[in-house]
Amino acid sequence: MTATLFESAVNRIDANAFEIQETFGGLRRVSPGSQRRSPQYMARLLEVEQFMDEIRTGRRHVNHFSEAMSTSDFPLMFADSLDRQLYAAYEGITPVWQNYARAATVNSFLTVKRFATSGIRGRLKKVNELAEFERRSQSEKVYEYGVDKYEAGFALSWEAMINDDLDAFVRLPQDLAQSATDSEDAFVTELFCDNSGPHASHYTVDNNNILTGNPPLSRDSLQAGITLLMKRKDERGNPIAIRGVRLVVGTGLLLTAQEIIDTSEYHVVDGTGNVRVIRGNGVAAGLTIDHNNWIDSIATTANADTSWWLFAAPSGVRPALEFGRLRGYEAPALFEKVPDTRRIGGGEEPYSFDTEASEKKIKHVYGGTFVDERMTIASNGSGS
Repeated sequence: MTATLFESAVNRIDANAFEIQETFGGLRRVSPGSQRRSPQYMARLLEVEQFMDEIRTGRRHVNHFSEAMSTSDFPLMFADSLDRQLYAAYEGITPVWQNYARAATVNSFLTVKRFATSGIRGRLKKVNELAEFERRSQSEKVYEYGVDKYEAGFALSWEAMINDDLDAFVRLPQDLAQSATDSEDAFVTELFCDNSGPHASHYTVDNNNILTGNPPLSRDSLQAGITLLMKRKDERGNPIAIRGVRLVVGTGLLLTAQEIIDTSEYHVVDGTGNVRVIRGNGVAAGLTIDHNNWIDSIATTANADTSWWLFAAPSGVRPALEFGRLRGYEAPALFEKVPDTRRIGGGEEPYSFDTEASEKKIKHVYGGTFVDERMTIASNGSGS
């Protein structure tokens, strides 16, 4: 039975246009005398009429209705499910760049300069009687970077807002805010990571900040990296104080790094076969792990799963990295286009007069640079 036949049948019943027995099964007309002589037929006829009346008035249960007619008879009525729900958004990534990069504030879009001086500090030299003392000169180095404006937004039509019975668009501003957080973390990651792992412009043999042989992450290689970082000296050979070390890894090394830190006892066999028990792991003191999710996206080679970095805590005098935001816009700013639609008689609507779209956007201003290569150590973990 088609939907057209069903609707036609109901309309004809309402209008009392014909006898109901002609509606179902092509029953032939019978004389009143014959009907009186067939009480079973009259009972069935009354049952059908009652069934149709209950369907029309909504008193018949839906499962009875489905038995009479399948959903294929009503492709429009049953096309959309009545059980609909909106999945929650993916959980945003917690930024970690503040743990190994210094945050700064700049005053404008002009290039900012950061100066580093050295040369005066050093051990005093013995001066003989009437001899000249050492006159030291100061050297300086400048670091420059500028901030840029980054934006994103969306526009929703009036019809889309009306049809949003699941409140799917309510969370869109929150998604924009998370986009700003993601952009910061990805930007800082690109300062020290390229598609092959440790950024080739900053991690070099000449800078003495790439471990020899690019060893995989292990207790021994981690110990070697921390030792090299702790032994850093300035231009005059003065030791540099390292207050804390951050181990930065991608997802591929997270469990390995955690296992090294959590190990509480090592058994070491020396050359004579004696077993030496080491309490503690020897590297956990002053070391913290930072899981950087963006390494997996920025390093596009196999090194993404094997590269690891060590950073001196940015609380020191000179950090490895600096990330700056524009003064007055330190936090991302959300904007909404001023509506230009007003009903006659009063009342504004938050939509464009021409397109009936509602527009929102987010703006964030930031920049940064690599500062001091001595404040970091890295290995791509390839073993070569």
